[in-house]
Amino acid sequence: MYADSSLTLVLNGAEARLQIACGNGAELVFSQEWFTPRHGMQVLVPALMDGLTRMGLTLNHVGRIAVIRGPGSFTGLRLVLSTALGLARPLGLTMGGIDYMNALATDALAMTADAPVWTVTHARRGIVHIQGFRNVNGETEALCPADSATLEETATRIKASSSTPVLLGSGLRKNLAFFMEQCPEALILPERFDHPAPETLLALAQHIEYSTEPVEPLYIRPCDAEENLDSIAAAKGLDPQQARATLTKLTTT
Repeated sequence: MYADSSLTLVLNGAEARLQIACGNGAELVFSQEWFTPRHGMQVLVPALMDGLTRMGLTLNHVGRIAVIRGPGSFTGLRLVLSTALGLARPLGLTMGGIDYMNALATDALAMTADAPVWTVTHARRGIVHIQGFRNVNGETEALCPADSATLEETATRIKASSSTPVLLGSGLRKNLAFFMEQCPEALILPERFDHPAPETLLALAQHIEYSTEPVEPLYIRPCDAEENLDSIAAAKGLDPQQARATLTKLTTT
């Protein structure tokens, strides 16, 4: 049905919803989605192999892998990035990265008019990832780089951008009452837009650069373990300064 190495595989683990999409060009061959806040490692590869098998395919039919590179969950991003690398190296596949906020905005801009779209995703309690976009001649254009901000800072930036902005994302959903009060004129998109459609992921995968090099993650802030390293080390009876020195050595060599 498909020639060897003709398919594009897309992996997304930026948030709790783990997504797999596989397509021939822009044509979606199959997709799977799993709500796996803590068990993505056990699910990702078996789900991928199951999807390929059900379609009568193998990994030999995959020619390249696109990965959501962030921002998002440190654990989820590392899972899909390392899986992509682990599959690509022995099979000689190329890899490319897709920005998560751009994927979310692309879905929304296809449904809205000329108003700016703000993607607001959960980072940690009281903190969100935020980025604004607009539609320029049918293309998604960023208004600013992806950033992290408090809820108050986020509301201020959104209100300054437009009198009728469009809002979406997990950070909005987790703080819905706050944003409804602070941004009463905003159009809040339904929960379906809190994650990109498989077709959108596949479409974006057609317009990125691929190489044999590992995809660089897009981290906006350190992981929770790194930020709380002193207290974690103390709880285990370790010297916090020594723990930080060890972490630096492990992550730079």
